[in-house]
Amino acid sequence: MTDSPRVLIDARRAARGLGVATFVERLMDGFRLAGEPPPVLWRAAREWGPAAVAGSLARSGPFDISPRLDPRTRRFEVVHYACNMGSIAPGAKSLLTVHDLMHRRSRRPRTRLMGALLEQAIVRAGRVVAVSGRTRDEVERTIPALAGRVEVIPHGMRRRAPSTDPRSHILAFGGAADPRKRTDLMVAAYRAYSDAVPDPLPLVVLARAGLTPDQRQGLAALGARIVPTATAAEVDHLMATAAALLYTTKEEGFGLPLLEAAEAGTPVVIDSEAMVAREVVGGHVIRVAGAGFGGWVAGLREAVETGAVHGALDLPGWEEVARRYAALYREVGEGTEPGF
Repeated sequence: MTDSPRVLIDARRAARGLGVATFVERLMDGFRLAGEPPPVLWRAAREWGPAAVAGSLARSGPFDISPRLDPRTRRFEVVHYACNMGSIAPGAKSLLTVHDLMHRRSRRPRTRLMGALLEQAIVRAGRVVAVSGRTRDEVERTIPALAGRVEVIPHGMRRRAPSTDPRSHILAFGGAADPRKRTDLMVAAYRAYSDAVPDPLPLVVLARAGLTPDQRQGLAALGARIVPTATAAEVDHLMATAAALLYTTKEEGFGLPLLEAAEAGTPVVIDSEAMVAREVVGGHVIRVAGAGFGGWVAGLREAVETGAVHGALDLPGWEEVARRYAALYREVGEGTEPGF
């Protein structure tokens, strides 16, 4: 095959508001920047939440079993499953991007079921890509048959001009539905900071992933500004005008907020034991050790006093990420062997 193959990106689980949705959108931007033929995008129709996932999957028909059984896919030569899930029989002409295997540490039956289906799909995909070295290592350790066969293509980095606006707040994320986000710890850590500092910076919480009534009440008592939803541009502005990102997560498949903070030069305060991709831990990250809140207070103080930290990461731009995926599409379409 000499021409670029016709590619379908299956992004039905990339409901708006999830990190995988951001990954897909920026990858599509990368194809445009690189001048590569853009794939056709099949995406979810709703905002973040179970209804978006269930609705997209329920309308998919036999595609979930095998793309070759679905007439909608016959004009495509390569299918790229971009959201940690896809057909349970993807075939040789497919590529699957694995974001994480965190389902193995989840207590939710639905999450563990979807993860089991993912593991069935991984071994049947034509090519497998991991978004970080950490995810690659876990995939190869979990599925020994894939040892040496998983390529790493991390997220790209946008080159953003430094903001001229003052850094006037501390930014955090809500995530009541996900225990690994440790939203209660975020609220308590900021409370300790506001009690310890004579003139604390106000807290802004992006709460599109939800807050419990108790968390909302606690944040209100602290004078925090809660942002229930925001456009991508608004998120970028909040990140660029933050003196620090308070990030209490226990584990991430990649750690996109750490990457977005580096793009804006914003310091990040994170648990020293948090499991995130090595690729996003740079000089802008302040790690907190210990079980008490003293470390969080000290970390926030250090971040505010340090100011902007630019050039913390050395990752390729999204156009380079798109070129690497485009090269894999051609290899899959031509049936060539992996070159890594």
